[in-house]
Amino acid sequence: MPSLREIHSVLASELKKALTLEPVTLKYQFPVRPIRTLGLIKMDGEVFSSEKLLRIVCLRIKLPVYISVCSTFIRPKPEYDLPVLSCETIMTGSKRLFLVDAHRTGEESAKDEHDPFFDRLIKIRDSYPELMKYQKQSSSGEGIQSLHSRAVCKVRITQDMDDMALGVFKEYLNAYADLVNKTPQLSGDALDKVKQAFESYLKTVIDHDPGIKANKIFFGKKEGVARALEMYYGI
Repeated sequence: MPSLREIHSVLASELKKALTLEPVTLKYQFPVRPIRTLGLIKMDGEVFSSEKLLRIVCLRIKLPVYISVCSTFIRPKPEYDLPVLSCETIMTGSKRLFLVDAHRTGEESAKDEHDPFFDRLIKIRDSYPELMKYQKQSSSGEGIQSLHSRAVCKVRITQDMDDMALGVFKEYLNAYADLVNKTPQLSGDALDKVKQAFESYLKTVIDHDPGIKANKIFFGKKEGVARALEMYYGI
């Protein structure tokens, strides 16, 4: 049976059908065992880019007591008006917390209310009724939850439903790749507006994103933020 532990292999296989992926060499490379965790936590992964995507991040974190995390983050280049696609899978034994979503940055987030791309994602999500019985509602308007779109899929499930979660992930990914391929480049005032909106979005992420908070704990505030900004945003 397919496993959510294979999610990054699924990502690479699906994206390579539509995009050309190039490996990114980071200043802070993998694998790494943060000294602050006494080597008990291992972080590993791969980072890619493509013509229109600045970062395609596949991060895996192995914690003690059978806890592991697979984190996926796809960030477009600033000159394209594209949302971010993200997926978090936290596995503890046979239990999973699975979240996949696409969201626009800053003021651009208002666009998703009437965007056919998000309509497509919701149609995909709702085609898995057995999975959606376990949908977990997010708090709206607070912290990182304020960035979630109306198409977010967040479920608490068990291992026997991995194939359904992977199905949603694969279909979201393919819908996103279609959007990437047909999106034109911005310029002038439109590009300036998107860049300005991104600054507000980035502040929310730095202040509230659980991944960046974990990085601060693992590596200290300065290095933790620097690692996250380089890995996820190329900054």
